Amino acid sequence: MANMRTTANFQVLRSAVIAASDANKWKKALLEWDVTSLEEHPSSDGVCVCGQTGLLWMYTITNEVNGAELYPIGSSCVNHFGRTDLNRRVDVLHKLALVQATANAGKRVEMTTEYFSRAALKFLFEEGVFTPDSYNGHDGENDLEFLLKMFGKRDKSTINSKQSYKLRKLVENKIIPFVLADPRIV
Repeated sequence: MANMRTTANFQVLRSAVIAASDANKWKKALLEWDVTSLEEHPSSDGVCVCGQTGLLWMYTITNEVNGAELYPIGSSCVNHFGRTDLNRRVDVLHKLALVQATANAGKRVEMTTEYFSRAALKFLFEEGVFTPDSYNGHDGENDLEFLLKMFGKRDKSTINSKQSYKLRKLVENKIIPFVLADPRIV
C-alpha cells in the first residue's frame, strides 16, 4: 500500500495548497489554513481538489493570511494537514450538519454522540449560542456546563424530567435556530 504522501492525489493537494498560500513550503503553508464551511453533496459525486471522487461532505478551507479558498476538499485531505484544530473543526461542522438535516426533516435532535461532541458544544458556546438569560443566571457558560454534564452522563436514564426539559429547550430554542441560520453549513 502506497504512503499517501507519495500518491498523485497528495501531490495534487500539496501543490494546490502551496499555490494558494503565501508560504512556499508545505509545512509552513498548511499553518495558514482554516476549515470555514461544509456542504453536503447528496449524490456523493463531489470531487476533491486532490482528484478524489465520491465525496459526500465537501469542505471549504480558507487561507487566513491572504483570503484564498480551496473548495471542495474532503475530510481525508484536511487530515493530511496534521492539525488537530482542523480535524476538530471538520468533526464539529459534520455534527452540526447532521443537526441541521435532522431539524430540516422535522425530526427530534437528541443530545447524543450522533449530533454532538464536547468540541461541538464548546464551539457553540464560543459562537455565542448560549445567550445570557434568566434560565442560565444571565451567564451562557452555565448552559455550556449543564450540557457538558448531561452529555457526559453514561446512564442517560439518570437524567430527570426537569433536566430533560432544559436539554430539549436548549436544543430547540438556541442550538437549532443557530445551526439552521449558520451560513457555514450548506
